[in-house]
Amino acid sequence: MKNKIMKFALFTLIILFSSSCSSIKQVLKPEIKSYLLNDFSSWSKDDCISIIQYYALTNNETSILTIAEKKPQIVINALPLNKNVILALVKKEAIEKRYNNDEYKNRLKDYLESYTSFTLDTVNMKIVESDSNFYSGYSFKLYLENKTDPFSPIFLEDGYSYFFLENMQGKFSRIIEVTGLYAEDDIQLDGYLNVVVTFSPFATDGTRLFNNKDLIESYRLVFNGLQRKPIVLEWKKLD
Repeated sequence: MKNKIMKFALFTLIILFSSSCSSIKQVLKPEIKSYLLNDFSSWSKDDCISIIQYYALTNNETSILTIAEKKPQIVINALPLNKNVILALVKKEAIEKRYNNDEYKNRLKDYLESYTSFTLDTVNMKIVESDSNFYSGYSFKLYLENKTDPFSPIFLEDGYSYFFLENMQGKFSRIIEVTGLYAEDDIQLDGYLNVVVTFSPFATDGTRLFNNKDLIESYRLVFNGLQRKPIVLEWKKLD
């Protein structure tokens, strides 16, 4: 009986360690529905942080197995700039920087129009569509860090062509715009890189990647070329 218990414990550990080696990460589902049901203009700073943290994803997450896990040498933090994230980012900024009402509305309208297919009706404080044809694409804030040991600089010519936004059927789209400090076509990852990338709303076969204009479906980001195996970050749709 004792041997059976030991074998079961060992088998459980093998499963846990095997799954922890996967570079695919899934978002857990914290209770943020209550925040999203409330008027976004009434969100507190803590509400905003919870919403941002819900959508943020990294391949460098910690767990009870962290000590036994091998830390990634290329760290990627990704934040989808969907409608909810933009609302939370701007509200948090407005609280911290003490924007007046006009400053808050102008900032929110600018962020929405820069990164989404929505805008702000400043009179009624409603989020409305701004891109009826939907050519804006899907944007992500990316932070990439080279933590190789021994250190090895990474250079990718036409580097952003190695990154893809993929739906759950395997169709993918490419990056159509990159902004941020040191946002050049080539990638030279000596230390870190902080950029916003926008993917086409169309898959490579010309069809729409998603039916919705906002990033609310299940999807994944795939990063090739940075290491031997692809780095994959996966979001699961909030039920």
